[in-house]
Amino acid sequence: MILAVDVGNTSTVCGVFEKDGALKKVFSFKTRNFVSAEELAAVLHGFFSLYGIGFQDFTGLVIACVVPPVLKWWKELGEKFFRGRILVAKAETVPIKIDLLYPSEVGADRLINALAGWKKYGTSLIIVDFGTAITFDCVSEKGVYLGGAISPGISIALEALFTRTAKLPKVDLSSPLKSPMGKDTESAIKSGLLLGFAGLTDRLVEELSVTMSSQPRILATGGLAPLILPYSKKVKYFDPYLTLEGLYFLWKEHQA
Repeated sequence: MILAVDVGNTSTVCGVFEKDGALKKVFSFKTRNFVSAEELAAVLHGFFSLYGIGFQDFTGLVIACVVPPVLKWWKELGEKFFRGRILVAKAETVPIKIDLLYPSEVGADRLINALAGWKKYGTSLIIVDFGTAITFDCVSEKGVYLGGAISPGISIALEALFTRTAKLPKVDLSSPLKSPMGKDTESAIKSGLLLGFAGLTDRLVEELSVTMSSQPRILATGGLAPLILPYSKKVKYFDPYLTLEGLYFLWKEHQA
């Protein structure tokens, strides 16, 4: 089996892949800076024990990490518990042409999404990843990573309203919006955030599409996508495990 790990700013998502590429299990936990590789191993062991697997069952570890201080412990974990069979996604290891001024600056998760999208769909794409930040990644019909856009995510906006204003509460965004017209403070906040971020998404997709040589497929991923997609007019396809699948594709490419 292969353990694919997507370390984000808020949460870390892990996928257990069988040898044939089937995604067997997915679990996640809050991203934090561990004090040792052993502490990290203990967290993973707790999840592994639920599924009846152990470190010895894995033939490799592949990681995308956007939190540099945390990457140190994942690398050490790979050396100690995966017998050194570890691959870290970055501009130098992801086999995709990058058309940027500074390729090393692009986040590993964005490149992995581009690789996975191209491998799965084989067409020009705009991939919208709804996480702590919302990233828009454009891939040409020839599989070239073109760049994109980055926006603060909906959770950042919600937290900012709660912490930077005196009277606005933190609201639950998981229930459907009843009407664009908020009749109380909670419903007004929900309308502003859900419809506002749907509008932001649609406008950026529209502007980015114009710069591409062929009409792209618009694809969403990320844990917060289900909050916004019901209100988007441009984004209709949702691929929740795109990043994990991209990490598996990366591992197989390097093995080949």
